[in-house]
Amino acid sequence: MTEPAHRYLAWDTSSLTGVITAFEVRGSECKSVVSWSLGLETSKHSERLLWSIDSVLQAAGWSLSDLRGIAVGVGPGSFTGLRIGLTTARMLARSLAIPLIPISSLALLARGAVASLEVLPRSTKTLLVACTDATKGEWFTIMGAPARIRDCIVMAEGDVAGVWGQGVTESVLTPDALMSGISTRLKKDPELKWLAIGQSVERYPDIWSALPKRSRISISLSDLHRIRGESLTALAFEAIQQGLFRDPLLVKPRYLRASEAEVKLKAGILKPSPVSHRAGRG
Repeated sequence: MTEPAHRYLAWDTSSLTGVITAFEVRGSECKSVVSWSLGLETSKHSERLLWSIDSVLQAAGWSLSDLRGIAVGVGPGSFTGLRIGLTTARMLARSLAIPLIPISSLALLARGAVASLEVLPRSTKTLLVACTDATKGEWFTIMGAPARIRDCIVMAEGDVAGVWGQGVTESVLTPDALMSGISTRLKKDPELKWLAIGQSVERYPDIWSALPKRSRISISLSDLHRIRGESLTALAFEAIQQGLFRDPLLVKPRYLRASEAEVKLKAGILKPSPVSHRAGRG
């Protein structure tokens, strides 16, 4: 008797272009059904995400009741995009009584480059850097050996399990601090090659030109700096295999730093909301 296929949706809205995929899992096999790019600025995700989810379901011939879980990018990335994507995922998962599957948005971005680097000789030492604009003169960055980044799905949080590659760092840095860190690694190991991808590489090529060109790996792919649908499906499937299912209310965005509202609240520029004030009373 053939094992029934379990159906899942996955999306990430952490960057300027969102991605939604529908896929089926049957035992140890995963089949991609639909991949959909939002192709919109994060400010528009709120207007189009639910419509896009409905379009993906129609293209797959599914209904919401068919879903066994939802995978969602939890950041780091755009504050607005993450809130929209995660709030939608939590709302739907909660109403359907199905789990959420968290995915690191930076590991997701880096995964496409990892696949491209696998064609290099195994002896090639490579430092892969993926980064997006965090605004305020900072970048969200993931950095490490491609084989280690290949193991990354999501970091553990408190008592909740995660899967993360050894030696891979996920942080928010200024461009100067990142360039300094990469330069230090390259000086320590003259055989080390490097590849940088992401929005920050496209926007600020002059900053990256300060690093040695002789050790830079060049890959010609039109979507190298974008999150890919196949990468999202792959990470979501690996998370399912690892059993990274979570209660929707326990999944939170990974910002890596306080939001502007939180900073202003701590500085006393913003007043606490009446609701939170009353909740804090004994």
